[in-house]
Amino acid sequence: MRCVLLTGLLAASAAATAGIRVEAYGVTAAGQPVEKVVLENARGMKLAYIDYGATLVQADVAGRNGQRRNIILSLPDLAAFERTRGRYGAIIGRYAGRIANGRYTLDGKTVQLPVNSKGVAIHGDPAPWEKRVWQRQDFADKDSLGSIYRLHSADGDQGFPGAMAVSVTYRLLRRRDEFRIEYQATTSAPTVHNFTNHVYFNLAGAAANTLDSHRFQIDADRYLETGTLRIPTGAMPQVQGTPFDFRRAAGVSERLAAVQGYDHSLLFSKPAGAYAQVAVIRDRASGRRMIVSTSEPSVQFYTVNGFDGTEVGSEGVAYQRYGAFAFETQHLPDSPNHAVFPSTALYPAQVFRSRTSFSFASD
Repeated sequence: MRCVLLTGLLAASAAATAGIRVEAYGVTAAGQPVEKVVLENARGMKLAYIDYGATLVQADVAGRNGQRRNIILSLPDLAAFERTRGRYGAIIGRYAGRIANGRYTLDGKTVQLPVNSKGVAIHGDPAPWEKRVWQRQDFADKDSLGSIYRLHSADGDQGFPGAMAVSVTYRLLRRRDEFRIEYQATTSAPTVHNFTNHVYFNLAGAAANTLDSHRFQIDADRYLETGTLRIPTGAMPQVQGTPFDFRRAAGVSERLAAVQGYDHSLLFSKPAGAYAQVAVIRDRASGRRMIVSTSEPSVQFYTVNGFDGTEVGSEGVAYQRYGAFAFETQHLPDSPNHAVFPSTALYPAQVFRSRTSFSFASD
């Protein structure tokens, strides 16, 4: 009887983890091994990521003819990820976006962060999370499969006070073409934070190198005004009558010149803190459609303005300017210096939780 039970348990365990494949991906220059996880659901959608930077590297999504194609831009190997400053598909923290002068005050205490050559703190530089190997725990349950990535960010890491315990879960649903990113964090001292994933998409395929056939519908009624160095002025004007109005589906190609490429914060219309659908993005050429839902209040919408063809992607094609987009759900840049912005403060008694989902269909 014990033998039968053991066999049954092993069979159940194998069935539960079916759809999760782990591969060696390489060793960092510092000697740390990195693995790649490939998930596949019952419908044939694949999602893949690596331990380095907890970085998304692949999402195979079906078009109108049923053909699946990878829509996530990535690099060919670990050495390329170590070299790049492109932040492809990586988790950004402790603070995604800019903080003016690298300085903020919380509860009467002023904190000075490291700054770049322009005097701005951005994306956790010069010791960003995307350049670290995260600890991973794979899982499978009845409805989903995926991994939980964990990182200990010590007190003083990147200049921020408080030791922070961070977890990021990548979850692929078994019976739907949908993946989710779930964030959780605690801190040992009052601090500020802003997490996002810096994944680049092209729904026509990662190597398509154009957004001409894309249409964006974004439920955002305000945008963040910025001044020099893209530092927020504090104003949040209405999008009506501006190139930032995507409340009705529109392309970006004809608007790019007016804004010198999109790298702007759009504020969602949904109630504060609510988890809701915020965008539908379609590629008319392939028929692929991406629906985004989030609990975050805004998105940094970016049309890879900095790409110049010098980096070759995993498809063997050089990535070009305006050839993809990032849809980085998050809080606003420089929030600690603007009392009217949604707060990014975190205290020891609190647990921060956030989630964003990307669901796919075809027309």
